[in-house]
Amino acid sequence: MTVRTYRRRSKNDAGKQEFSLDTQADGCAAFIASSPFATARKVPDYVDDGEEGDDFTRVGLRKLLDDLRAGDIVVCRDQSRLGRDALEVTLAIRDIVRDRGCRLFYYTTRQEVLFKTAMDQAMTFIQGTGHQMEVEALRGRVTEALRSRVQAGRVAGGRCYGYELQRVSDGSGRPYTIAVVKEDEAAIVRRIFLMRADGLGFKKIAHVLNEECVPSPAAGKRGTGTWSPGCIRAMLLNARYRGLYVHGKIKKVRKGAGAQRVRADASEVMTVEIPEWRIVDDETWTRAQERFAPESPTRRMTRPRARYALTGIARCGTCDGAVGCASTRTAGDYRKFYTCTRHHERGPRACAVSVRQPMEDVENALVTYLERHVLTVEVIDQYASAIREAIEATIPSRNADADALEAELRQVKAEQKKLTKAVALADDVPELVTELRERATRARNLEVRIAAIRRAPDELRGIVDRAEATVRERLGDVRTALIDRADLRAIFLRLFPEGIRFHPARVEGVQVWEIEGSVNLGRLVEGDGVPMCSLDSDPKGT
Repeated sequence: MTVRTYRRRSKNDAGKQEFSLDTQADGCAAFIASSPFATARKVPDYVDDGEEGDDFTRVGLRKLLDDLRAGDIVVCRDQSRLGRDALEVTLAIRDIVRDRGCRLFYYTTRQEVLFKTAMDQAMTFIQGTGHQMEVEALRGRVTEALRSRVQAGRVAGGRCYGYELQRVSDGSGRPYTIAVVKEDEAAIVRRIFLMRADGLGFKKIAHVLNEECVPSPAAGKRGTGTWSPGCIRAMLLNARYRGLYVHGKIKKVRKGAGAQRVRADASEVMTVEIPEWRIVDDETWTRAQERFAPESPTRRMTRPRARYALTGIARCGTCDGAVGCASTRTAGDYRKFYTCTRHHERGPRACAVSVRQPMEDVENALVTYLERHVLTVEVIDQYASAIREAIEATIPSRNADADALEAELRQVKAEQKKLTKAVALADDVPELVTELRERATRARNLEVRIAAIRRAPDELRGIVDRAEATVRERLGDVRTALIDRADLRAIFLRLFPEGIRFHPARVEGVQVWEIEGSVNLGRLVEGDGVPMCSLDSDPKGT
């Protein structure tokens, strides 16, 4: 049995001490310390900071659900921390309590969450509906307030290059934020529009600005301090530079368990003219926009599917930028190369690595190394044997585990008898009924776990044999697919879950990539009763 805690704080919880992560941690710890399972095994808790309650793709929550095992205990503040969507939170609680056989407690009420009867399910959904209504009402008020700011010519968003934010007060002394043109940055904005109007592309403009060490827009921790083609493009499409404040073009809508950014209908978009914001005159703006004619000035909101085997997997070992595809005309034909996209798009100031190696050469070298040194018959045999040993190592302790669980089951049943007598003698004590339900649920979970452990030796040997056969079959299939070059991207994603690094090197005077990464065979065979087993290899080659 493992006790797991879950904490969540959204951006709307700022300033509310009862929802702070520290307060939730203290609440969970105090509840566990005073509970019957205070001595149970504990693991680090699961946290989602700054995540919305109706987004059920949260990393912390998904990790919690993935790690849960039958008999585990989950502790959190209340139902709103799990989520604020009535349907999704009901399904999540059903998954935890009923389907996985775990126990869920809210430390504010100090009671276990039940999900057995229709009434239990209805109460969970009703509470979720209340939490969802709170979120919808809050978002409605925020949207209305932002639109009022826009209508008054005030800032309703974050910073924008070319402007600085200033706090001023109205007649009643109430402060608000306005944007004022920042002349040194405005001059750079005008220059970018003029370069585009003269026919320069996004990449060329970025290279020019980077070579001259022109300060770029701040991008927080993920920024590199350099200009990118995407940044140039976004600036050229920003109507604020011609004195128009456009608000509400993008909105969030629910899609499945999460949210997705989509373009709003034209009726939902507000456009307010603010002449004092104008940086670019109409003639320059129009000339720059005409350069968008060959393409659409708007792009799809979702990213296209990766087209190449190492896209999104390989990163430059020097600047940590992505390694991607670049096309170059050679002898009249276009040829594809793997290169550092940061150097390619932003120039040598962003990254000095200029290696451009043909795509087929890089992929062939990586495949050849994996075929000869990693996915060999010997390695497959070694890994299958390691899987067998890992499973067999758990068998001797099963009897001891079963004895401990049976002792706990006898204690729980004894408590059930005492509580049953107490309930019969009492007139109406809801607390006793709740305690009796808890013992009944715990007894059922213990019986299931004991039955699973007390399997016959022949059945256990069958499990070991099937797991080993599964490992050999899957690794053999991957080896065949690798040799046939079938869906290389899918194979690389599973083999290199932490990605791979490309370092610049020279072979016979030619610049090439040296590849570094750790192969994880466990990702290829996990599931279906096959435990994770570490057997790593560090391929390096050119």
